[in-house]
Amino acid sequence: METCFINSTELGAQRSFCTYYGGSDVFTDKEIEKIKSTGNSLTNEKAKTFGQGESDKSRQGSVSWLPRSAQKNEWVYKALLSLAHKANRELWKFDLIGFWEDAQYTTYTCAPKGENGDFYDYHLDIDGSYGVQRKISVVIQLSDPEDYEGGELELKTSSSSYVAEKKKGTVLLFPSFCLHKVHPVTKGLRNSLVLWVSGMPFK
Repeated sequence: METCFINSTELGAQRSFCTYYGGSDVFTDKEIEKIKSTGNSLTNEKAKTFGQGESDKSRQGSVSWLPRSAQKNEWVYKALLSLAHKANRELWKFDLIGFWEDAQYTTYTCAPKGENGDFYDYHLDIDGSYGVQRKISVVIQLSDPEDYEGGELELKTSSSSYVAEKKKGTVLLFPSFCLHKVHPVTKGLRNSLVLWVSGMPFK
């Protein structure tokens, strides 16, 4: 497991907050394919930004939801929650409750020539409901990088950006208040699984 994708020496001695945590040894290839099989069996719906309606222009794609109440999905949530708590202990020390929402299985596809492929413009995940707030975002790359072009996950950090690794099985965790986007898919299809670990509102 790699940790802290930012070189701490470049941040300076006065800044110890690390924005990212992740690696590619959380799930085996067989487990990734099992997640994809489950996701592909679910009913898709048009992707929408939290609080936005059908006229939302900031996002294009489709999503389905992996029920956290289903026993067959328990192993996915358990593994990722354990990883989130580990990252939180080492880096952020947020006050967490756990997964308050179902995981989002996302599908981004290319479009006919001359049209934009699926994308998600810059946004924050920090929204919440029922008195809790998203605090840690978790993204798992489910597609082989050879299966698509574009679709890069980019996180904005001050004046610079970090583009996440496309390797299949890569898991990236970051604070939900970090600005990020998914670039348009220009060829093929990209799948990912997105989850949010919630807690009481920041104070």
